[in-house]
Amino acid sequence: MSNLDDTKFNIHYVKQKPINLGSLEKDYEYNPEDLEYNYNPFQLNKFQNYNPVYSLFFDLTEKSYNKIALNHEYHFVNMNKVIHCDTQETLEKPVFIKHSPLVDPIRYMTGKYKDDMDKMNILPNPFSDEVPLHKISYYNNTSYTDNFFSFLASKLMHKHDFVHGVDYYGSFLGVQEKFKANISDDLEYLNSSDYFTENMNKLFTVSVDTPNEFANFGSRRNKKKLQIDDASDDISVEDLDVITSSESGEQIDSNELVYEKENNSTSSSSSDSSNNSETNYSVDNDQESDNSDENDDGSDNEKSDIDWGSDSDGSDNYDDDDEEQCEYAFINNFPVQLICLEKCDGTMDELFVKDKLNHDTGAAALMQVIMSLIAYQKAFNFTHNDLHTNNIMYVNTEKKYLYYRYDKKTYRVPTYGKIFKIIDFGRSAYKFKGQLFFSDSFAPGGDGATQYNCEPFMNDKKPRIDPNYSFDLSRLGCSIYDFIIDDDKHPENFDELQKTIHRWCLDDNDKNILYKRNGEERYPNFKLYKMIARTVHKHTPQEQLGFSFFSQFLSKKVGEEVMDIDALPTYV
Repeated sequence: MSNLDDTKFNIHYVKQKPINLGSLEKDYEYNPEDLEYNYNPFQLNKFQNYNPVYSLFFDLTEKSYNKIALNHEYHFVNMNKVIHCDTQETLEKPVFIKHSPLVDPIRYMTGKYKDDMDKMNILPNPFSDEVPLHKISYYNNTSYTDNFFSFLASKLMHKHDFVHGVDYYGSFLGVQEKFKANISDDLEYLNSSDYFTENMNKLFTVSVDTPNEFANFGSRRNKKKLQIDDASDDISVEDLDVITSSESGEQIDSNELVYEKENNSTSSSSSDSSNNSETNYSVDNDQESDNSDENDDGSDNEKSDIDWGSDSDGSDNYDDDDEEQCEYAFINNFPVQLICLEKCDGTMDELFVKDKLNHDTGAAALMQVIMSLIAYQKAFNFTHNDLHTNNIMYVNTEKKYLYYRYDKKTYRVPTYGKIFKIIDFGRSAYKFKGQLFFSDSFAPGGDGATQYNCEPFMNDKKPRIDPNYSFDLSRLGCSIYDFIIDDDKHPENFDELQKTIHRWCLDDNDKNILYKRNGEERYPNFKLYKMIARTVHKHTPQEQLGFSFFSQFLSKKVGEEVMDIDALPTYV
């Protein structure tokens, strides 16, 4: 084990170079809607480097705390350029910036923070007497959880040559003059809030012409639907030497910078099944007896009867090919984190939609995901907790094969021109250097409250429910199911891809967790997440390697670049 420890990457901080915020603002490419609502994501009233995760690992001073960054390989310069941390060599690379809200925009627009409005724009500062909203200063904030694992995955990629990480270029906090959120799937809920209608055109504006139009909109997409539950020495923008002149000349696509909560539909985006907000917990027509945990108290969650979705902004921000018209809210003076990442080429979801994944390419793609989960679980005790086809992206590659070593066996996996990468860690749980990171979406009142019951949000009056390593593949299977399975009455006729996805959707009693025998959803919306957590334990990524669909990649041939998971150290 000592040899593995010698190979570990270290975490430390480096001095952050000034960001040309004025250039980013000037180079932003407006669409007509942005012009109409005077929206530019780089118009920030406040801007800082520090976030609360830094205080967990570093002894900071009042002079330096806001002038540092983590020691990731490359650092953001502009939308087309990064700079190497050590050599200072610049590299042309397209960058994606994820504008991740520090508080839930839908909860904000429905008055859940109305008693804390004076704290909404206070950013965390360990040396200030000003006290921010607790959520903004909490290191388990969904946005910080997402950001820090993005950093860790990038470090794993560079230190251990594990190609499945999305490269990470840094993050910043700020208060956007206007924050843009896609509210297409939440119009009906928003319209039911008096606070929302009373504060429209005061705290925020919306792209819907009149409030009465809200009732005409429903769930139209199968990305997961949002569920609503419930500085003694400040460093200013001037202190960070933000430059106002434009030097880069690059254009920034406005469609890549929009926050969207994802709807929590249980099926794939090809499905026509509705996302009825009326959750039905009755036994199906076949008189199947459901686990008693099915009636686990969902009332803890204020939003239990509204479709639940990701707190972090999802993969839609990478790929905005949705042909349906979206409706947006533009929220005034809203706290965000800007997460700078490698720009990917597309999502697994779009490949399924376009029938680009068949039996062979599907096996290879899923094998990459399986190996990614095995590596992250070993290194960080990681569970994603929201793995679906829009949270798996790919980059194009000329490599023909990827090689893995795990459990003293070598696997040779064809790429078919694509390397897949897991994204969006806003609901993840993981450990690093003795520190548990557990998204506050699972805290009381959060979107995912009651999915688990463990530290740091343990309710001693209820049974313990820890994250388990079967959750992610089961959730992924639920998102793929409708893409490839039209009729499950005769599973004996399935091909191996269909058999695999069908198996991932079976609970511990071999009962389909997604659909009842009559075709109805067994556990609509958030209930599906709760029941996967409670009743699915047989689909760990390690167990998949014993099935022929994946053992077909066993090989005696070893390529020059082998991702050796056996040699991967643990960082927990």
